[in-house]
Amino acid sequence: MGEARRRGGGAFTLVELVIVIAIIGILAAVAIPRFIDIRTEAFTAQRDGTVGAVRAGIMLAASKNQVSSSPASATFPPNLEAAWDGLTGGAQQAAGEVCNVDPCFELVLTTPVSDANWNQDDADSYTFTPPVGSPTTYNYDSTKGTFQ
Repeated sequence: MGEARRRGGGAFTLVELVIVIAIIGILAAVAIPRFIDIRTEAFTAQRDGTVGAVRAGIMLAASKNQVSSSPASATFPPNLEAAWDGLTGGAQQAAGEVCNVDPCFELVLTTPVSDANWNQDDADSYTFTPPVGSPTTYNYDSTKGTFQ
């Protein structure tokens, strides 16, 4: 009797194996959708960070271009691709000085954004297309200084 117990004591029964496989399946079913949600949230955060930086840069450029005698006369950059000289009274630099990265945002960011997720649709329209989720289009309005 003692010998029979030794032989079967080290192995798992079929029921134990089925229970373990079922638990692993349940954990995988819960974890995989959550992983997809995390990727979507990461791309949303990336987009929101870039949009926030662009908006802050637009406001910074406008404040640098503000005429000291008339604080209400701030002018916004004509577009996001222009090489804009914010330190000399708002005069736009030579027409040949433009960004060569699409999209650039060199006006509002220290370094140009060269991200495969951003595309410039026209002069003032940009679309963010993440690998997961739906694309979002933003338009720059130089009269109001908005990027929405």
